[in-house]
Amino acid sequence: MSQLKELPQVSFAEAAQNVFKKMFQFKGRIRRSEYWWGVLVLTICAIVLSLIPFIGQIAVLFLYIAATSMLFRRLHDTGRSGWWWGCQFCLGFVSLIFFATAIDFHAYMQAVAENNATEIIKVISDGLTGTSGVLGLIFYLVASILGLVLFALTLLDSKPEANKYGDSPKYVAENVAEE
Repeated sequence: MSQLKELPQVSFAEAAQNVFKKMFQFKGRIRRSEYWWGVLVLTICAIVLSLIPFIGQIAVLFLYIAATSMLFRRLHDTGRSGWWWGCQFCLGFVSLIFFATAIDFHAYMQAVAENNATEIIKVISDGLTGTSGVLGLIFYLVASILGLVLFALTLLDSKPEANKYGDSPKYVAENVAEE
């Protein structure tokens, strides 16, 4: 007969190593402790790197890829597809396109060049009240709600059993002798 045994939490040092070792690994599972320590590592690195002009911004892009791969693996650990994030990303991108098409770019740049804050606000508010602006706001709202759902999913405990994404990184089967 076998019972499940819980492994100890992942340490900060181990999580920091795994962030960079598994930077482009979107398959598999990652437990909560490793995910949140990894988020902390990536946040610290992003803050430091953002202080370096140009090269720092490129490095932060790679950190974003690492964060995305960690999120995929964390979602896999809860039995969900990593493409929940892909859906949120697409909704956010569509909202950005609607916002970009809603605002009269020429009028906006002219108001910026003239340093006319009132005109800048007018151009933006005119754009947001049009059809494209409203659609952009709707898509942005849905993407934001999905972002909150993703956050909640990262807080869920690991599924103890193996799933289609692999064995549990938190629980292992332990054979118990029957008497």
